[in-house]
Amino acid sequence: MPFSLSRFLYAKYRAFAPVSCFASPRPDVVWGFTRWRWLVEMRRSGILVDPSVELRSSGDFRNRLFLRKGVAIDKGSILYLGNDCGEDGVIQMGRGVYVGPYCQIVSSHRLEVGENTLIGGFSYLITVNHRTDQIGVPVGKQGYRGANIKIGKNVWLGAHVVVLPGVEIGDNAVIGAGAVVTKSVPSGETWVGVPAGRKGTL
Repeated sequence: MPFSLSRFLYAKYRAFAPVSCFASPRPDVVWGFTRWRWLVEMRRSGILVDPSVELRSSGDFRNRLFLRKGVAIDKGSILYLGNDCGEDGVIQMGRGVYVGPYCQIVSSHRLEVGENTLIGGFSYLITVNHRTDQIGVPVGKQGYRGANIKIGKNVWLGAHVVVLPGVEIGDNAVIGAGAVVTKSVPSGETWVGVPAGRKGTL
């Protein structure tokens, strides 16, 4: 192979650059040209996705991730579209949804967020959990189970909120910071605590 100055310089760069400069070793992380093209498409559609947002998908994400105009996803957040339970995960966000910094939105089922909903930083929306019913089998080898999550319109989730599989949160509800939502929340109510419970109506 003839000498190539560009290959030589790139090899030197790789030898000294920190490993964080390169693609994630996870096979499901969308990166490179596909990621760049997706970010450009979002910006042109009026959707603000911080360049640090990580998109993970077990397969093609284009027919599974639906973001409407006005959605904003802040830095360090992770969107995960899996198929851990044998079906492809779907994430759908309505107009004006804001996802705060360092959130994780994990869907191996269907996860819907209604328009004008605010999701505070460091929150976790998770449609799937590890199984724990097989005694003597390590939790990491038991597989997964889960259910859909549906969050209504004009909902406010404070910072560090966890929403677990099967939960529905009605329109205009408020979930206090640090709450763990294990069951469905009616419209217009404020829930706080671990596990989250009713505080009062708006």
